[in-house]
Amino acid sequence: MRWTTGALIGVAILTLASGCGADPATSPPGTAQPGATGAQTPVPIGPNVAEALEVANKQFTLLADGDWAGAYALWTDAAKKEISKKDFEKVNKACPFFKGDRIELQDVKPASMELVELTWHHAGRTGHSAIRQTGKTWRYDPGGETLAEYASGPDKAIAKRKADNACPAA
Repeated sequence: MRWTTGALIGVAILTLASGCGADPATSPPGTAQPGATGAQTPVPIGPNVAEALEVANKQFTLLADGDWAGAYALWTDAAKKEISKKDFEKVNKACPFFKGDRIELQDVKPASMELVELTWHHAGRTGHSAIRQTGKTWRYDPGGETLAEYASGPDKAIAKRKADNACPAA
């Protein structure tokens, strides 16, 4: 009887162990399943950085080309609430800091599923901005530096750019 009890316990343990694997139907996508074999490779979970970079590069190209309305159109709604299109265009037409020169990305860091942080370099200046996903669309977030520049209004933003010698001839 001892050996049958031991055999039954062994069968029970093997049955439980074989049934304790993760259920692929309830596991989050992109996670590896214990004991999984075959051609299915786990998919990394993260933002689509390539799509975010397309928006960043488009933003920087529009700024270099002097297309202020086009660049502003890529902004997040939150940024547009802080700076009006009229003020953005006024400052950049009077003092086109970004026009003509390429803006170079120095660092691209996915911070979450909806946020990719950017560090860029332009004309001796390093800046920070981000690309945010709103719904299914990536939008440019100009960042706190830009919002602070415009906080006192367009005339003061223009005066500050001129005082900093950051205002090339229009």
